[in-house]
Amino acid sequence: MSVWRRPKGMEWLAALFLFLMLREWLLPLSELTDTGTLWPFYMIVAGVLLLDLVVPYRWLTFPFKLLGILWIIHSDFFTSSFLSTEWLYNMYASLVRDVPLAFQQDWISMSLISRNLLFDLMLAILISMVTYLVLEQRQGLWFVFLTELYLAVLDTFLPYEADGAIIRTLIYGFMLLAVAHLTAISKRAPIAGKKRWTLWNTLIAPVLILAIVVSVAYAGPKKDAVWPDPIAFLTGGEEGPVGTMKKVGYDNNDENLGGPFQQDEALVFVAITNERTYWRGDSKDIYTGRGWQKGEREYEPILNLQTHQWKQMLFHGTETKEVRATMDFSRGEPYFTMFYPGQLKKVVSIEPDNATMVYDRASQQVEVRAGRVDMRAPREEAEPEEGGVPHPGEAPTGQPASGQAVQPTEEQGEQATESQSTGQKRSLPSRFLLKPEKYELEAEVPIVSEKAIMQAGSTYPIDIKQRYLQLPGELPDRVKELALDVTKNANTPYEKVRAIENYLRTRGDYKYETKDVPVPAPGQDFVDHFLFDSRRGYCDHFSTSMAVMLRSIGIPARWVKGFAPGSRVGTDSNGNDVIEVRNKDAHSWVEVYFPGQGWIPFEATSTFLSPVRIKYDLNSSEQSVTLPVPNLQENTAAERRNNRLDELEGADSPTQASWKMPWQAKAAALVLLAAGAYLAWRKKRVITYWWLQRQMRSHPNEDYSDRYKLLLQMIQHLHSRREPGETLREYVKRIALTGDKRQDLQYLTHLYERLYYGCREMEEKARSIAQQLIDRLTQQLKP
Repeated sequence: MSVWRRPKGMEWLAALFLFLMLREWLLPLSELTDTGTLWPFYMIVAGVLLLDLVVPYRWLTFPFKLLGILWIIHSDFFTSSFLSTEWLYNMYASLVRDVPLAFQQDWISMSLISRNLLFDLMLAILISMVTYLVLEQRQGLWFVFLTELYLAVLDTFLPYEADGAIIRTLIYGFMLLAVAHLTAISKRAPIAGKKRWTLWNTLIAPVLILAIVVSVAYAGPKKDAVWPDPIAFLTGGEEGPVGTMKKVGYDNNDENLGGPFQQDEALVFVAITNERTYWRGDSKDIYTGRGWQKGEREYEPILNLQTHQWKQMLFHGTETKEVRATMDFSRGEPYFTMFYPGQLKKVVSIEPDNATMVYDRASQQVEVRAGRVDMRAPREEAEPEEGGVPHPGEAPTGQPASGQAVQPTEEQGEQATESQSTGQKRSLPSRFLLKPEKYELEAEVPIVSEKAIMQAGSTYPIDIKQRYLQLPGELPDRVKELALDVTKNANTPYEKVRAIENYLRTRGDYKYETKDVPVPAPGQDFVDHFLFDSRRGYCDHFSTSMAVMLRSIGIPARWVKGFAPGSRVGTDSNGNDVIEVRNKDAHSWVEVYFPGQGWIPFEATSTFLSPVRIKYDLNSSEQSVTLPVPNLQENTAAERRNNRLDELEGADSPTQASWKMPWQAKAAALVLLAAGAYLAWRKKRVITYWWLQRQMRSHPNEDYSDRYKLLLQMIQHLHSRREPGETLREYVKRIALTGDKRQDLQYLTHLYERLYYGCREMEEKARSIAQQLIDRLTQQLKP
C-alpha cells in the first residue's frame, strides 16, 4: 500500500481553479468582518488541497493538517518557541473556558485564540470535503452554483460589491468543469507519448469561449432595468413603496427622513486644516417617529467675532487637540449655518467682514447674520417684535421676524449695549441671514479617556433628562426590547453605547443602501421600520436608530448633522491637508451625554469611521513606552537586494494635436513610443526609485508621517505589497530584511504608531533620529 500518489498535470490545474474559487469565499471576510489578514486561511486552503491531492488516504493527512493549524495559531498569537509546552497549555486553558460558550453561541465572549482555532479546524474539514466531492467525485457543478449564489446574496443584502467576484467565479468554475471532464476522459482512454499534449490542446476551446463571452458581455450595450427591484418586496414584507429620489446634501428640514437619494458631486467648500474630522453643523432633540425637529432655542448674539470665546460648547474635562481650519465656499455652495470641527474656540476671520452671528446654546448651532441693527433703549421701546431672530433655516423676509427676541448676555453687555441709563441705543445681530464666502476658525477635538468615561456614571442633570430622553408615545416596545437585549452584558453607560454602536455597524444584518430604500408605511415608526422590516438605509437610518435605542434605555442622546471629513486633494506649504467637501459628504451621527464629559460623538454607520479618539488608559497608567534606539553607525557591509520591483502603473497617453498628422509621422511616432515604452519597461526599477527619491527630497524633514509613508512605499516596491487589512506591524514582521534594516524599520514603525494613534507630538531628539534612519534606509534600499 503506497501512501503517496503522483497527480497528473490536469489534476494540478483542477486544484488551482478550486483554490481560486475557495478564495472568493474568503475575500468578503476582510470587508464584512473584523478579520485582519487572510493569509492564514489561504495557507490552510492550499495545505489541505495539497495533502489531499498527494495522499490518497485522508485519515493519514489529519495529523499534518492539525499540526499546520497549530503552527499558524502559534505564529499569530504566541512569541514563545513552537516546541515549548507553555503556549499549548495556554491554548488548552482557553479551549476549556470557551467551548461551553461556543455551545451557547456566545462568540463575542470567546477569546481570539479559541475562535481562530475552531474556525481553522472547521475550515480544514470543509475544504477536505469539498476536495473529495469536486476533485475526486467530479461533482463540481453544484459547488460552482453554490459559490455564485453565495456571492449574489452578499452583493444583494450586505455592503459588499461582488460584481468582479461573480465574473471571476464564472471563469474559474467553467474551467474547473472543463478540466474535470478532460481528466475523466483521460482516465478512461489514456493517451501516452507525444499525443498526451492533445489533451492540453483541447483546453483552447473553453478558453476561447470564455474570452469571447466575457468580452462581448463586458463591451456590449446594457439597458437599465425596467422591472422594479424584487428584493424590496422579498425583504420588506408589508413595507411601503420606495420614496421619491432626492439629491444628497445638507438640508435644514429633517421632519420626514428616509427614501432613496442620488449622489451629488457638487462642491460645498474647500478646507485647509491640520486635522481631518467631521464638520458639525447642527443637532436636533425631538424625535417625532418620522424624523427630527428642534425644541426650545436658547439664542445668544455674537457681535464681535474676534473677541468672543466659545467655552466648553460640547465637552469639557477631557484632553483635546487643537485644530485650525480655513473654509472657502467661494467655488462651492455656501450655507447660513457655520460648520466647524469638534467644538469652536474662536472665529479668527470671516468674509464679508460685516457678518455677525447668533449662537443657539441648546443645539450648538452657529448661524451667520448680515451685520447688526441698532435697538432703542428699554425705556423707549414700543415694538417688541423688532430684533426678532428667525429660527435656523428660516428665509429672510421684508417683515420683522416673529421668533424669540434676542437679549444680550452679561458676557456681551459691554459689546452689544451702551449705558441704558443714558437712553442710548444698543446693537443686536441683523435678522437677515447671510451666506459667508470664507471663514477661518480655531477649534478642538476631544481625546476621551476610557477610564474617565467608564466612570462617568448615570447621574444626569434634570434638564438633560427632560430634553434628551424624549420619545414618541407610539414607539413600538420591540425597539426598547432590542436595545435591552443588545446591552444585556454591558454594565456602564459607555459600554451600552458601544454595544449598540457595534450592533448597528457590524453585528446586525443591516445594509448600507442609498437607492433601494423604502419609506415606512403611513403611521409606522421610522426606526422600527428600519430595525425590523427594511434593514437597509444610510446614515440617517443608522444614527436615528442609535439615538432612539439609547434614549429607550435611559441614556441621553441627540441627532447631529453636518459633513463627513471629505476627500484629501493635497497639502499646503505648511503641511496642512487641503480637503474638498461635496454634497455627497453630507452626514449625520450621534452625540451622547456623559456626566463630567459633556457631549461625545459616536458613529453608527458601518461605512464611516468613528470621529471620536479614545485614550485606552483603563488597564494601564503608562502614558508612553520607551523604544530602543537603533544603532546609527554607518553600515559598511554590502546590502543584498531582495525581490524585484512591481510593474509600474500605466499612465494616460498624451492627448494628440488637432491638426492632421501624415501617416509617416504617425508611424515614426509609434516606433519611438514603442521604443520609449520598452526602455521604460527595462529601466522601471530605476525610474521608480528616482521618482520616490524625488518625492522624498521634496518633503521637509519635519513632516515625519509623509516621509515614513514614502519609505513604506519604496519597501513595497522592492519587496512585497501590503495585504488588505494587514497592520503595519504585521507587514514589517512579514517582509524579509537583512542587517540593521529590520531593526531600523521596526523603530520607525513604532514611532509612527505613537504619533498617529497616541495623538502626541514627537520629541526633537526622536525626530532627528527618525530622519537619520529614513535617510539611511533610503540609501540602502536602492534597486
